[in-house]
Amino acid sequence: MNLSQCQSITQIPDVSGAINLRVLTLDRCHKVVRFNESIGFMQKLVCLSASECTMLKSFVPSMYLPSLEVLSFNLCKRLEHFPEVIQKMDKPLKIWMIGTAVKRFPNSIGNLTGLEYIDMSFCRRLSDLSSSFFLLPKLDSLRIDGCSQLRKSFKRFKESHSVANGSSNLVTLYLSDANLSDQDLLTLLECFPNLEDLNVSHNKFASLPKSIKGSLHLKSLDVSYCRSLKEIPELPLSIEKVDARYCESLTSKASSILWSKVSLLSPLFIC
Repeated sequence: MNLSQCQSITQIPDVSGAINLRVLTLDRCHKVVRFNESIGFMQKLVCLSASECTMLKSFVPSMYLPSLEVLSFNLCKRLEHFPEVIQKMDKPLKIWMIGTAVKRFPNSIGNLTGLEYIDMSFCRRLSDLSSSFFLLPKLDSLRIDGCSQLRKSFKRFKESHSVANGSSNLVTLYLSDANLSDQDLLTLLECFPNLEDLNVSHNKFASLPKSIKGSLHLKSLDVSYCRSLKEIPELPLSIEKVDARYCESLTSKASSILWSKVSLLSPLFIC
């Protein structure tokens, strides 16, 4: 069912009778303000997209959507709450929530055991991610560019985490423009030892931690537009790509370290 750009719709009614509904698309329905709670319990729903519903304030208080594979609320700038997940949902799932007003996720986010990818970039009010979020078994890609209030979440995860709790499986982490400090970078590398692609561009840290050499899976590193960055230590042998454009404060030694890898890295960007 595609109701995109239907400007007469203000709320989504009870859909419990539509037991075979698989796809519901409501993109750019600018007057929609709420969903009926029944939409949170559609057994066969595979895709729900309500991007650019600029008046939407809430989705549903709780959900169990066992067939869900795609959930999109991009640019729903008034959307403040993510629902409680009342049972495990293990289907491969991708979520897009760019530019929403969500502040935190419930601890029950740990029931999204099939979640593989989530993009919450530019959710400027997002301030808390629970430890269960980072330990989701299939989550390998997390994009939270522009979320400057999440530093404490990483610190709490590091302080409460132990080997007995299991290890994060994150492979891709995007934290551009997140007001990261030198200590924040060290925390990230300690929390997520399996990273292959790390984007920390547009931040204000002055150096990369020496421990980055021990990130044995890291292949791609983006520190572009980190204008305060002065020092880059020896990088792991696994590295294949470094983007250091517009790092205007790099010392000659740091630049030399990067240039010495020109024959090994493809591509290497320095400006």
